[in-house]
Formats: sequence, structure tokens, C-alpha cells
Amino acid sequence: PARARASIARGQEIFNTRPFVITNVAGLVENGDKLTVTCSTCHDAPGAGSRSIPELLDIGISAPQVRTPDLPLFTLQCNSDGVFHFTSDPGQALITGKCADLSKFKVPTLRGLAARAPYFHNGLAKTLMDVVNFYDARFVINFTPQQKADLAAFMGAL
Repeated sequence: PARARASIARGQEIFNTRPFVITNVAGLVENGDKLTVTCSTCHDAPGAGSRSIPELLDIGISAPQVRTPDLPLFTLQCNSDGVFHFTSDPGQALITGKCADLSKFKVPTLRGLAARAPYFHNGLAKTLMDVVNFYDARFVINFTPQQKADLAAFMGAL
């Protein structure tokens, strides 16, 4: 119990204070710009862990290169410029019909996260460690194995 609590506490510290740089997150930072954030930048709603600002983001979870074989691959063409887009989920664009909303999703609430596997809107991550590994790879955070375990323990305790 004491070891588990210590791991959760270390994970909370990582979640709230470990800086990393993000790029190409439609809805937050685009056009090659960079932004230094922590996990709590997007998951900032107190007591819930969702986003307090009602904006939709594309962190890349429906990108073709991370798609698993069990997920569909949609090919969509924007009328405005004729560009083809490939995604496992069109996201908000299904509602608005706008290409600018392709693959954008609401930041989910983290409360009770452990009970809601699989994770991400499309079930891409089967475990909390898969979630941590996705973010680590996507944003080149370079977590140590211990930091990954602690962060997963924290998310499992929410």
C-alpha cells in the first residue's frame, strides 16, 4: 500500500509539472508552432480532469500511422481545396461537415478512468500504460520506465 501510494503521488507530480513540447495539435497549436505544456494543460478541470475550455483538439489518435487493423480507415476529400484526408475517425467533422474539424475531439474527463477501458474515443489504447506510451511517443517526452509506471498508477487512481 505505501509503495502504491508513493507511485500514485509521483505520477500526480509528473502529470501536473513535467513539461514537454507539443506541435501540430489542431485546435491548440498548429502550423509547426510549438508549445510547452504539462498533462494538466489540457486536462485542467479541477476534480474531473477534462478541459475547462470548450475547444476540440486533434492529438493524432485517429491518424493512419497509429491505426490498428481493427479500426476503419476513412478517405475524405475537402471540397474547398480538393485535399484528401485519411483518418480512423472524422471526429467533429461528422457533425459540422467542416474539414477544419476533421479528427478533432473533446478532451475526456479523467475521473473514474480505470473503469473505462479501452481508452481514447476509438479504443486505440487498451491499457493505461498504452495511453502513457502513446503520449510519450507522440510528443517525444522520453519518460523513464518508472515515470511511465507512476503516471499510469496515478491515472488508475483517479
